[in-house]
Amino acid sequence: MAWEAASGAWLHLGQDDAPPRCLAFCGEVPALWLVLLGGAREVPAVTPATAGYQVPAIGLRVSLEQALANWQRLSEWLQAHPQFYRVPALGLCLGAVEAWLRTAAEGQDTAWLQGDLDAVSGPFDRNIPSRSGFWRWNADDRLQALADGSADLHRLTGVMDFEELGEWHRGFGFGTLRHPWFVALGQLDGFAALEHPFPELPPRQPVEHDPWCEHSYRAHAQGDRWGLVNQADGTWHEAPRWDAIQPDSHSFIRVWVRLGALWGVLQIEPAVELLLVPQFDAVVDSACDDHMVASQGGLLGLMHIPSGQWRLPPRFHELRRETEDLLRAREGAHYGFLDLDGQWRVRPRYQDTRPFGGTLAFDAPGLAWVMAEGRWSLLDEQGQERLACRYDQVEWRQEHDHRGWRVGRDGRQGWVGIDGREAVPCEWDEVDCYEPYRHPLQAEGIYRVTRNGLHGLLPALGDWRVAPRYTEIEPLGLGQGAAPLPADPWRSAPEPDGSLAAWIAEGGGEPGAPRLLIRVRDQQGCAVIDECERQWVPPSPGLVETLGNGNQRWLKRTDEQDRQQLWSLVRGEPALPGWHAGVGVLELPDQPLLLTFERLDGPEGFSLGLRLWRETGEPALEGCFSALAGQSFWLPRLDEDTREQLLNAWSRGQDVPAEAWEAGQAQPCFVRPGQPRQSAQAAWQARYLAGDLQAALALSRLAASPTEAYAWARRACALDGGTGTPSAGAWLQLTRLALHGAGGDDDLPAARDWVARVRASEPELDEGFEASALEARLWLEPAAGPVDGARALAAADYLVAVTGATQALHHEGRYLLGRCHREGQGTAVDLDAAREHWRIAAADGHGAATRALVELLAEQASAEDDEAAAERLWLEARQHAWNYLEHPGDAGDAAVITALHGFCGELELLSEPLDWAAAEYHLLQAAEAGHLPAMGLLAVEVYRRRGSPLRDGRQARAWALRHAEASGALPAEAPAAWRWLLGWFLWLRG
Repeated sequence: MAWEAASGAWLHLGQDDAPPRCLAFCGEVPALWLVLLGGAREVPAVTPATAGYQVPAIGLRVSLEQALANWQRLSEWLQAHPQFYRVPALGLCLGAVEAWLRTAAEGQDTAWLQGDLDAVSGPFDRNIPSRSGFWRWNADDRLQALADGSADLHRLTGVMDFEELGEWHRGFGFGTLRHPWFVALGQLDGFAALEHPFPELPPRQPVEHDPWCEHSYRAHAQGDRWGLVNQADGTWHEAPRWDAIQPDSHSFIRVWVRLGALWGVLQIEPAVELLLVPQFDAVVDSACDDHMVASQGGLLGLMHIPSGQWRLPPRFHELRRETEDLLRAREGAHYGFLDLDGQWRVRPRYQDTRPFGGTLAFDAPGLAWVMAEGRWSLLDEQGQERLACRYDQVEWRQEHDHRGWRVGRDGRQGWVGIDGREAVPCEWDEVDCYEPYRHPLQAEGIYRVTRNGLHGLLPALGDWRVAPRYTEIEPLGLGQGAAPLPADPWRSAPEPDGSLAAWIAEGGGEPGAPRLLIRVRDQQGCAVIDECERQWVPPSPGLVETLGNGNQRWLKRTDEQDRQQLWSLVRGEPALPGWHAGVGVLELPDQPLLLTFERLDGPEGFSLGLRLWRETGEPALEGCFSALAGQSFWLPRLDEDTREQLLNAWSRGQDVPAEAWEAGQAQPCFVRPGQPRQSAQAAWQARYLAGDLQAALALSRLAASPTEAYAWARRACALDGGTGTPSAGAWLQLTRLALHGAGGDDDLPAARDWVARVRASEPELDEGFEASALEARLWLEPAAGPVDGARALAAADYLVAVTGATQALHHEGRYLLGRCHREGQGTAVDLDAAREHWRIAAADGHGAATRALVELLAEQASAEDDEAAAERLWLEARQHAWNYLEHPGDAGDAAVITALHGFCGELELLSEPLDWAAAEYHLLQAAEAGHLPAMGLLAVEVYRRRGSPLRDGRQARAWALRHAEASGALPAEAPAAWRWLLGWFLWLRG
C-alpha cells in the first residue's frame, strides 16, 4: 500500500452475480458506514486502483438484510434517546436510510454492502499492513454498544451538536451516500419533491452455479468426451476420455467420472489416479479418508476405496456419514446408527435426527439430537441416550449451540447444556441464557427463568437461586465475595474465563461479601441484590451500573434527571453525598480516588469540572479542575489514555499538568494527590532549566503576549540556547507565530525552513496536516521570499486530499486552493474553481474563505451586465455573510466579522426597499470595531441623508469626527474648538 498517497474509503452495493456499484467515496470513515457494517466479514476489496489514493486490499462485507437490521436497531435506540425530540427532522433521515436499504434488498437475496476501508488509518494502525481489523472492531463495538445498552450518543455518531440537523447530516455521514434522497436531506425544502427517490436495482440475471469455481481444474469437452484442464494455464490435466465429469462439492482432490451409465472416482491431486472404475449408479460422498458412500442397484452402501471392496454392501435407502466411524442409515421409516463394520450401535427406531455437532458432522463434539415417538433426546457416539426422549420441542438457534439448547415439554421450557445435561428442568414459562454480544457480562452457566411474567435466575452449578419476582433481572458484575478476577485492561466487562456460575460457586473472596451482583427492577424501582437475595442497593427510580471491569466495590446510580451518585458496596451507602453530573473511580496502587463531575459555565460555554476525593470523603486535591493530563471534560468520564497517564505518573510520585477552575477561569497548574498545587509557569520553567525543551513549548502556549510566546518558541526549537532535539510541535508553534507576525518580517524567510523541519521530526498526524497548511501559506506570502504557486498549490491539494470534510484543516486547504485559483498561482486563473472551494469552506464556518467568497461575488456582481444575474450574485454574497455572522465558526475571526458587517450595511443602503434599521445595525457593529468606511456611511448616509428616518445631526457629527480621527485627518490631541469647527464643516460639506 502506498503510504504517502491519500487515504480513502469506498462503499459498494453488489450482488453475488452482478458487478458492484460504488455508492460513496469519502476521505474518512463516517459513523453511518460503521453502523451499517456491524457484524461484517473480511473479504478482498473490490475497489479498482484510483490515481493519487491508496488502494485498499481488504473490505468488510455484510448482507443488506444484516445492514437493515443494524440500522433498525440504531433507529430504535435514537428514538428512545431524550435528545431525539429536539431534532424533529432527524426521523426523516433515519427513515430515508431504512427505506433505501429495504428497497435495495427487496427481491435481492444475495445483495450486500461492502466498505473498502483498508486505506484509512485508525489511531493505532497507521503503519501495519492491513487496517481493516481496527474498522471491523469499531463497527462491531458500536453494534455491541447498541445491543447491551451502553452506547454513548457522541461516541456512536460523532455528532457534536445534537440539536442541529445539519450537524447530523454532515458529521454522521448522511451526505456521503451518492443518492438524490440523501443530497436532498441537506436541504429539507426539496425533500418532499422526490416522488421516486430510489432507482431500480439492475434486474437480477439468473446465473447457474459454477461447481468448478473453487477448484484448480475445470471439466472441458473435446468432441463428445470430457477431460480436465488447468484453470491457470489451460493445459490438459486429464485427457478427454469420459462421458461426464462432476466435482465432489466437499473435496478438491477427487472428482466423479462417468462412462455410459456408471460412475467411478478419479483422484486428481497430487497426481491423476483412477481410484475406482465406473461401476456405480451414483457416488454420494467421496471426500472423507478411505471410504465413500455410493449407490448400486438403487441402494446405498459404504465402499472401501483402497481395496475396492464393499465395507457395507448396498442395502440402505439412505446412508450418511456422521463421524469418522459412525454412519446414519434408514431402514423403512426409521433411522439408526452403525459403525464401519456394519454393527448397529443403535438399531433403527428414530423418526428424525440432527447431525452430530450441530451442522456438519466431522468436527462433532459427540452428541446428536434424535426423535422417537415424537419426542427428542440426546445421543452420544457410543449409542447411549444421555436424556430419555422427553422433549417435544428443541430450539435450533445457532447462537445458542455453544451454550446448549432451549427445550420444551408440555408447554413448559427448560435448558439443556452442551454437555448433554439438563441444566434447567422444563417447568418455566420461558428460559434464556445471557449471550455474548448481547450482554456486557458473559454470564455463562446462568439462566433467566420466567413465570407469570416475572423473572428470576438459576445457575447451572451452585446452591443458590433467585426466585421469579422481578420485572427485570440481569447479572451485573462480580462482587468482593468471588475470587479476584485476573488483571486484564483489554477486558470490556467484568467477566471470568469460562463459566461464571463455576467461578461464583468456588468463592475465594471476602467472607460475607456478595459473590454475584444482580440488577433487578420491580414496582419500587431499580435495586441490586446478590446471589442470596440480600439487598446491597435499595430500590429507586433510574439505573444502577458497574464501574470498571473487576470485582465491584462501587456502583454508579443514575436518577431520572441523569444525575449520578457513587455507591459504596462496603458501607452500603453513598460513597459521597449528593448527586453529580458524573462519578467514577481511579484505582491507584496505594489508594482509590473517587471522582465527581460538575457543570462549569465559562466564557466559552458549558463544560464539566472534576473533583477528586479520598474514601473518607476528604478532598484528595483541593479545587475543581476543568482539564487534567491534557483532557478537557466534555463528557463525565476519564478517557482510557488519561486514566493510564494518571496511574503511571501518580504511582511514581510525579505531578501532572492540569487546569484549576477559579472565578470562572482556567488556571494552569501541576497537581499530585496529597500535595499542594504548583504554578504551571514555575513548574515548566524549572523543567526548562533542567533541559526539557518541551517545557519551553508549554511556556510558549501559556505566554501572555505574542512576543513572549515567540521567544519561548525559539527556545523550544533550541535557536536561542538549550540543547536537544526539538519536537514537531515546537517547529509548528514557531512557524505559526512567525506567520502571524510575532517575529517580524525578517523571520518569515526562515519560516519556510522551519515548516520543512516539522516533517523531519516525525509529527503526529494532525501536526503533519497543519504543516501542509502553513507551508501553502508561506509559499503564497511575498514577505517570506519569492512566491512559488506550484508548491503552494501542491501543499493545499495534499491537505484537502488527506483530511476529512469535518476537519477544520480540510477547509483551510479549500481556502488556500481557492486563493491559488483566484490569483493564478500554480495554475491558470479559474474563478469558478475558486468560488466552489470557498463555498465549501464557508459552509463550515471558515472566516477567511467566507470573506474572500463575498468579495469575489460582489466583484462579479458589479461587473455583470445582466441585472437578474447581478442580483443573484448580490443575494448569494449577502446570504454567505449572514450565515457567517449568525454562526461564526469555532473561533470567529474578528476582522472577518467586522468586514462582513460593513459589507452587509453598505449593501442594505443600496437595496430596495431600504431597511434603515438593518443598515444601521450592521454599520454600527463594523464602525465600533474600527471599520473606516462604515464610520463614513453612518455619518453621511444613515444620520445625515435627507429622507433618512434615522437623521440625527449630533450622531452625524460624532461619527464624522471619529472618521477623521481614524483616517488621520484630525489628530486625537486636537483642541476641542478645532474639533467642534471641523465637525460642523464636515456636517455642512456632507
